[in-house]
Amino acid sequence: MKKIYLSLLSLACGLTVNAQTLTDANHSPAVGDMSTTWQCDSLAITPGASGAGATWNFGTIATHSSVVNNYTAAVNTNTSYPIPGVAVASSINNISYYKSTATDLKYWGGNIFVGGLSATLVYTASAITASYPMSLNGTANSVTGGSISIPSLSQNGTFTGNSKTLADGTGTLILPSGTYNNGIRVVTSQTINFTAPLGSGTVTQINYDYYEAGVKNSLFTISTSTFQIGPPFSSTSTQTIVTRSNPSTVGVKENKQNAIDLVVFPNPSSATLNFVTESKEAKLILIYDISGKLVDTQTITDGKLKLNVSAYNNGLYMYSVIGNANQTLRTGKVTVSH
Repeated sequence: MKKIYLSLLSLACGLTVNAQTLTDANHSPAVGDMSTTWQCDSLAITPGASGAGATWNFGTIATHSSVVNNYTAAVNTNTSYPIPGVAVASSINNISYYKSTATDLKYWGGNIFVGGLSATLVYTASAITASYPMSLNGTANSVTGGSISIPSLSQNGTFTGNSKTLADGTGTLILPSGTYNNGIRVVTSQTINFTAPLGSGTVTQINYDYYEAGVKNSLFTISTSTFQIGPPFSSTSTQTIVTRSNPSTVGVKENKQNAIDLVVFPNPSSATLNFVTESKEAKLILIYDISGKLVDTQTITDGKLKLNVSAYNNGLYMYSVIGNANQTLRTGKVTVSH
């Protein structure tokens, strides 16, 4: 499931080093930011206490390191969303769009997944997901609206709703990766009431995001979403997804925490790049230029791909390996030099 705001994420986010305060500089996604999340067990998970001096202990939670998403923030080139802006993506089917200022962070839509249903949102009235500077008890509220597409039901419609964000706690966060003493929790909830030719429905979501001073991403996220569709479909899907990240993987650098082994050669290349993996999950290679624009999509066959780069411009490119379930299995960088 893709969280509506990428968990304010699964977005690349953060805190100041000396204070539990969110600002545009240390919280908003910026071009080149990279982060990795792993899915965790959600059974009997509870968000914990609010207020100052809280302790959130998730130190023994089971982590599924095979369920991984590698996110990259790039310049937005999709004209359905604000330009200039930032697109945060782990694959072509998992993208969220943002634009920030010194005073706030706005979410403009993207892909959402709840149970077996998926949809694409395009906001005309954005969700304000942070109001800067934002510390304990800081809030951000907005009335939202826009268009929604549900491909599996061949439905296109409009929606109205609201978004509410509250920094409701500070304290100590305990994870399998360590203890973080300068934590702040941000709770974001959204209700989307949509109408389409064959019916109407509601999407509701609440995200608990836990941050640590000096770390520019959400270290732990609990996201519960419900997708309810009225007659004639009369379907309700609800699920809770829990993810955590490793702070050492965040930044403008190649991600070393990857789900598969991959050999890429020669690098740099002037004509052909070879991608070789023993993974049976690898399905596609996506190539992005340095601005984040998708420039090529190729299929991996029997774990191998010969990519012709003779027509590429000289420069640095980023690649993502996409699996059978549209998850990102690995990311990296290659250089083309003719």
